[in-house]
Amino acid sequence: MNEWQRAILVIVILVVTLVLGYVLFLKPYFAQQEAVDKVRTANSTWTVTMQQYLNKGPVSEQTYRINNDNGKVTMFYSATNRDGTITKQFNVPLSGPQATFLFEELRAEGIWELTDKAVRPDARDEYIIFVRQTLGDEGGQRAFGFSDPIFWATTKGREYPINVKNMNQPNPVAVTSHPLREPRYLKLVQLIENFGPPSVQQAETTIREELAVSNKRTAASKPTAISSKPATAAHAR
Repeated sequence: MNEWQRAILVIVILVVTLVLGYVLFLKPYFAQQEAVDKVRTANSTWTVTMQQYLNKGPVSEQTYRINNDNGKVTMFYSATNRDGTITKQFNVPLSGPQATFLFEELRAEGIWELTDKAVRPDARDEYIIFVRQTLGDEGGQRAFGFSDPIFWATTKGREYPINVKNMNQPNPVAVTSHPLREPRYLKLVQLIENFGPPSVQQAETTIREELAVSNKRTAASKPTAISSKPATAAHAR
């Protein structure tokens, strides 16, 4: 083999190596990188809203809403006094990864899985939680309601579903049982209520205190009823 033939062989080997390197390594890498860039630049939003109705106390209802619009996070809070005459609210931007951590915690605690619970008799507090998420062209949303999450987190009650089988069988009715306790409703409420830096928590506390004072002022401004009962016989002269 002369020098010219060896040069041709080296060139051929080099070209084959380059082609194999591209097919086996660079092409899959470029495809994977393109998919990563597509996910990274895709429209990504989520919103979590909790509407709370309180049947006792100075506040009648509260709304918590955390919104993430492609990394821009805002926190909305509003509260209404007992007689429904005054509502105070704020909407502030937040920074840091805390909102992302919150959403992952809510996901782990069943925000996409928990279902409606019937309102209990003489309910102390009632809730509606709404969640919505989009990633690129896909997304979903859902809402569910419940009351008294402390009850569901601590109850020792059990449910006994009755399953009626084929009546021709020796034991056509089967009864099973499972506990009613479900602490995740309370966990969701606590996560949303406690979300936000100390400045946000203090602003919420201030609003509730101001609404409590407004209730007292409203009560004091109402005219006092004058009794019109007739004098009894003992006092009639």
